[in-house]
Amino acid sequence: MTMNTRLLLIGTGWAADSLFTYLKEQHSDWEFNQRSGRDADTRSDLVIWLLAEVLPPAALHHELQLWQVQRGKIPMLLVLPTGHRYEREWLLQLPVDGLLDQPSAKEINEALAVLSSGGRVVQLQELAADDRTAASAVGTKGLGHWLFSSGSKQIDQECFALEQELNNPSVRGLKRMLIQGRLRELGMARELLGVIWGQPQQHESEPATATSITRQPPERLEIVLANRQGVTVLETVEDRLARAVGAIEALEGHGALMALEALNPNRRRQLFEALLDEFRLLSERLKQQAAEVGTEQSMALWHSQQPLLRQRALQHLVGAYTQMPRDGELVPIADALLASTNLTPEDPELADLLPSLMALIEGRPLLIDGNLLAADEPAALLHLQQLMSNWLVRNAELISRELLNSCSSWPELRRSMLMPELLSTRQLDRQRNRINSFDRWQILVERPMAIYESRRLLYDIGNGQLEQSMVRELRDGELRQLSWWQQVVTLLLETRDALAPQVELLINRLGSLTVLLLTRVLGRAIGLIGRGVLQGLGRGLQNAGTEPERL
Repeated sequence: MTMNTRLLLIGTGWAADSLFTYLKEQHSDWEFNQRSGRDADTRSDLVIWLLAEVLPPAALHHELQLWQVQRGKIPMLLVLPTGHRYEREWLLQLPVDGLLDQPSAKEINEALAVLSSGGRVVQLQELAADDRTAASAVGTKGLGHWLFSSGSKQIDQECFALEQELNNPSVRGLKRMLIQGRLRELGMARELLGVIWGQPQQHESEPATATSITRQPPERLEIVLANRQGVTVLETVEDRLARAVGAIEALEGHGALMALEALNPNRRRQLFEALLDEFRLLSERLKQQAAEVGTEQSMALWHSQQPLLRQRALQHLVGAYTQMPRDGELVPIADALLASTNLTPEDPELADLLPSLMALIEGRPLLIDGNLLAADEPAALLHLQQLMSNWLVRNAELISRELLNSCSSWPELRRSMLMPELLSTRQLDRQRNRINSFDRWQILVERPMAIYESRRLLYDIGNGQLEQSMVRELRDGELRQLSWWQQVVTLLLETRDALAPQVELLINRLGSLTVLLLTRVLGRAIGLIGRGVLQGLGRGLQNAGTEPERL
């Protein structure tokens, strides 16, 4: 802290007064000033705006922009009130250096220390349950959407009933296998409905932005940067990922990560940690290469080191000197696995991390959704963390698949690496067959559709689990490289898009014609017949009343 730091506190009420008193006690050598509005004196080193009431988003953003013009580079700390209900993505775009959501006086004091040294602080509380289910844009409403919603609702009801039955401990053996198979069939049926009626699947509720996350992260968000340099941002992201990896407890429900799900939790966590350590070493080499030989050589180094990075991570996972029995003799696990595995192929759905990584190393802004953002911006940091998480998960899946193949021919290795239910040769072969079938479906159908629709699936490590996000990304270059069968899939999609409006128009016209026939023709005819019957009954009753009674 510098001597005679001038602090301006904007706010009124008992909360502002108590905070003012607390900070005076903590920093007796500071110069304090308390005002109640934007007309306050801007000759200060730090500014705290204690927001006493919830302002409309447009008004708050306008006030902050005016303050930014007036105060120049003076750091500002914005303290949000209780129950503000501002959207998280909007808050991360505010022009402030510090952003605290319902903090304590101690947290405000710690944030001031970071801001005074040129850093940045963001702390947002966990979202309320009703905020997590905010409505988002879904897609074109029409006949296709109605048919998809109706069919998916029935599928969801049946899936819920089957899951309830599956949770019963008495259901086991063949019946459990049949229920699990039925659940997989229902999942494929839902995907097929989405393909037929042109409705999104996992990203059904995504907003109409270029990079769309399926939902707002519910967990508490905390970002603390000691300074604004890109290298500091990279180190912060690495530390955040290290903590997130250590908090992962379970990994279920991700169909594309079946090999990673097969590893036991300890080995899975060790694999993530090994990949993260290797990433740190490689990023350090990239920094040195960028400073010595330039960007192009650094990019070539990144691509050439990826297979070797996965090999070293596998070696670190099993231990460089660990031995295990195989065919009656002790064999070094690392040497045997490296000799029998192929870690050269890349995941074709892996998002390119290198441009963002080089931008941080070279101190350049990041290009996100067509906008240039400084590396210390919260949105840029979270974007980089998402790309690094996706890189980490997809590389771990590649290594896990090679481990599964090795376990099929090395029974002693299964007990050390895999989940207990996969110790059986039959169960392990079933898992491998499921992975192979899933890969064929992904390569022949899902991947061409994703490329044609310019979307990419990312995996994000956070909140003690893996989360999926669907982003929009330009993939025209990949579209031109598809095989003939994959191009047939995209052609079918284009044909469906071209014929869907005409088919819907035809159905609407047929429906209008049916309504016309029922109301105008058939309805009027039934009305005439009914009127004639009533008139006949009336005349019969009238004649019956005038006739003499016969004995």
